[in-house]
Amino acid sequence: MVSRYAGWSSNIKLANLLHAHANPTPGPPSYRAVPSMSSPMSVIALVMAMFIFMQGSTALQVHQTSAYQTCMGSRASCSRLWLDSRSLTGTLPTELGMLTRVTLLTIAVNQLTGTLPTELTALTRVTHISLHTNLLTGTLPTELGMITSLSWMGVFGNQLTGTIPTELGALTRQTIMLLNDNHLKGTLPTELGALTDLWLVLFCGNQLTGSLPTELFALTGLRRMEFNNNQLIGTLPTELGTFTGLTLMQFDENQLTGTLPTELAALSSLTLMGLSNNSLTGTLPPDLATLTSLSLMWLCKNPSLCGDIPVGVTPTARSGSCATPSVGTLLGSACPAPPPPSEPVAAPTSIVDEQPLKENWFRKRDVARQNAFPQKHAWFRKQAKQEAGMTSSD
Repeated sequence: MVSRYAGWSSNIKLANLLHAHANPTPGPPSYRAVPSMSSPMSVIALVMAMFIFMQGSTALQVHQTSAYQTCMGSRASCSRLWLDSRSLTGTLPTELGMLTRVTLLTIAVNQLTGTLPTELTALTRVTHISLHTNLLTGTLPTELGMITSLSWMGVFGNQLTGTIPTELGALTRQTIMLLNDNHLKGTLPTELGALTDLWLVLFCGNQLTGSLPTELFALTGLRRMEFNNNQLIGTLPTELGTFTGLTLMQFDENQLTGTLPTELAALSSLTLMGLSNNSLTGTLPPDLATLTSLSLMWLCKNPSLCGDIPVGVTPTARSGSCATPSVGTLLGSACPAPPPPSEPVAAPTSIVDEQPLKENWFRKRDVARQNAFPQKHAWFRKQAKQEAGMTSSD
């Protein structure tokens, strides 16, 4: 392992070693260029090289250019570590926590495996963490809630499991939270309602359950919300109408029921509404025709959703399961009339009505007595005949 106290000459050797591995593009002598790597490389080698640069007399400043990353030789501290699409393999090293000056950390679109190291909490200055489109597993560490400087978090497109930690509600500077396309389960934490600066939330493509917590409706600054492809239940709350700045709303492929609230007509900025593949019922609110910005509506496969499509609103088809705009719905036709109520059976209201019931009861009682005591009844009949004979002779 290279010593953290390596001097300038060691820094140059490490840089040259990395350049040789990456087949660098020649550049001016004032900087070193680390181009896109043609072969996989462990991320720990790059991280340790970055750390040594930061400790030496020449610090590291990382910029993204069209062809390569430029490490500018200056005395400014290293603030950005950008290693997207570098074919990096292996796990995220715990040494990432040593880069305490970093404000931007992005190692997306690689082949990284393993779990998210809890040492990331040492990055007290970081505002942007992007680790999306890798092969990361495990759960979201609760310690992520300690990085209070974080405003942008993207871990989508991995294989993360478990629940969404309630501790994420402490990230009050968060503006973008991208957790989509993982294997997250459980309900949406009510603590997320404290993230009042959020304007982009992507939780789609998971296995989330339960209903939308009312605390989320405090996030009035939301511009885009995607909860599609989950297992959410319940109805669409009327509070959705408070998101007047919302431009995109997707709840496709859940288990939502109930009717569409008329308050959706207050979403004057909405351009896309995705509600397909649920169990919504009732009539499409005519007031949706007032949403002049609305250009896409995905409504298919709601078997009991019916009514006339408002003028000016087109239920555009969605690719895949929604090849036809209104397939599996009754849209475009009037809702079927409800079935007539069944007539209740009238109860007896008078003595006359009750009389046949009483006579039938007495008849059954007499028959039961005769069957239960046949010998006794025969003796009484014989005695009655004898008495009748004696009476006639007298």
